[in-house]
Amino acid sequence: MNLNLLLAEPMDMPAPLGFDTWLTFWMVIVVSVVNGAMLCMAGYRFLQVLQLSNYRLSGFFTWIKEDKGKQWGRLLVLSFLSSAALLVTNVLLENFIVYKIMTYLGLVFYFLFVTIFVANQFNVPRKTPLQNTHRMNRLVGVLFLLIFLSTIFMLNFTTIYIPYFRYGAVGLTPVLIPVFILISYFITLPFEKIINRKFVMKAENKLSEYKDLIKIGITGSYAKTSVKNILSAMLQTKYAVCASPYSFNTLLGISKTINENLKQHHQVLICEMGARYKGDIAQICDLVKPQIGVLTGIGNQHLATFKTVEGLCETKFELAKAVGKNGAMFFNCDKENMLPLYDKFDGEKYASNINSKEGELYIEGLKVTANGSEFRLCSGKEKVECKTAMLGEHNVSNILLCAMVAKHLGLTLEEIASAIAKITPVSHRLALLPSANSLIVLDDAYNGSEDGSKAALKVLSAFDGKKFVITPGLVELGASQFNSNFEFGRNMAGVADYVIITGVINYDAISSGLIFAGFDEGKIYRAGSINQATEILTGIANAGDVVLFENDLPDNYA
Repeated sequence: MNLNLLLAEPMDMPAPLGFDTWLTFWMVIVVSVVNGAMLCMAGYRFLQVLQLSNYRLSGFFTWIKEDKGKQWGRLLVLSFLSSAALLVTNVLLENFIVYKIMTYLGLVFYFLFVTIFVANQFNVPRKTPLQNTHRMNRLVGVLFLLIFLSTIFMLNFTTIYIPYFRYGAVGLTPVLIPVFILISYFITLPFEKIINRKFVMKAENKLSEYKDLIKIGITGSYAKTSVKNILSAMLQTKYAVCASPYSFNTLLGISKTINENLKQHHQVLICEMGARYKGDIAQICDLVKPQIGVLTGIGNQHLATFKTVEGLCETKFELAKAVGKNGAMFFNCDKENMLPLYDKFDGEKYASNINSKEGELYIEGLKVTANGSEFRLCSGKEKVECKTAMLGEHNVSNILLCAMVAKHLGLTLEEIASAIAKITPVSHRLALLPSANSLIVLDDAYNGSEDGSKAALKVLSAFDGKKFVITPGLVELGASQFNSNFEFGRNMAGVADYVIITGVINYDAISSGLIFAGFDEGKIYRAGSINQATEILTGIANAGDVVLFENDLPDNYA
């Protein structure tokens, strides 16, 4: 056998020319398809955060900034290792006549590295996994096409002009995933706006057919979902009610509720209205056109996007503007910062306050215990005894607010009291949970407000036994975030025996507040996740102890 046939100098070999053979052609196609599919999976974390940010680039870039490039850095390492493996393989095998076939071995290393990267990503527990929505499917479809075409171009370009690198070009594509996602976002954005507008118009047209429908809007910095569920339970004693499910509180979420849930027999539509930016409430009101508005309270949530409390108040007041003089507004005036908004509204209005004995409805004889609350609901000389399993004075405040709306819509005090007795705590909003190890568990995971955290600590203080708080702290508070979490720590010091802080965002602020208030530093624990916090809890808690899970940040803050 002539060894010259096995070995050849690179100069004797014709330079591979991309699609010069069917083998090369199909290899490039297959590699590009597999690369597109695998990198779409490798981009899971970026896609998840974009979805959690409601497809707002401001939230997406905020996460990238706060993540400090760690996720992008992992992609950079993946690209470096992959490109190095492909380059080394090409150089080592360049003298063999079977060069084209042997250099495919480098791709094995590349796809092995990508597979390990993807597997590690999917092994990380997610509180809110990526949702398989139509919008996300369209975005991923364009992302796949971009990666597929880019891979073909890079393979062909390097094969012709950088033969030593050859298939090494594919190893560079992982680091470009965030760029590909942004390009895909901008490509699909005009189509998404058209699709969303059609979806909203469908809801508008359907809503216009319900001439006698009573439409209620609920907004505020906190307690929107709780108030919505309480009010819905009350009104169901007299009306057929359609309420937005879960925490659906965006324009598209409300449109989905109308399109899919609103039926001909419904007499009342209750819409929870959320906002992160000025104009969000106004948009929803343009669709719903509420006759009744409920403002639950104003806090410092979402100051990171609103920038100022004035901007936040103005946005929440968009509901009152939409209701106008032909409707009625209900304000929870237990907090002083609601009074200016109450005074500002010049239409029919009602103020609820559990500390006042004036007004349409008021409360007497309030008793708050670890098992619920008892009180008398009064309207003039008429009084009824009420009992609820909902925990905390703040929930009684929410009940009073809803009772005022119910009375306005014709319910008697007896009907309201009957509904109050049947109301069950809202999931993840200061609800008692069963525990396999005989712990008393207070689940307040969906609360992320200053007022809510104070209320939860007040409820915790009513229990006996050792008290534990597991929390990542409060977010989206803008410039006040450190001070708010410092104060949160100080408040916990007067109630909790042990504190487990999850995540890294607020650890310094909370721990500083705890220590400043004289809390034993040895009883402050740090956990990387809820699972790790639970493991710590298991090691130090005993039967009969009480644990409060206060707030549980979405994955874009983890």
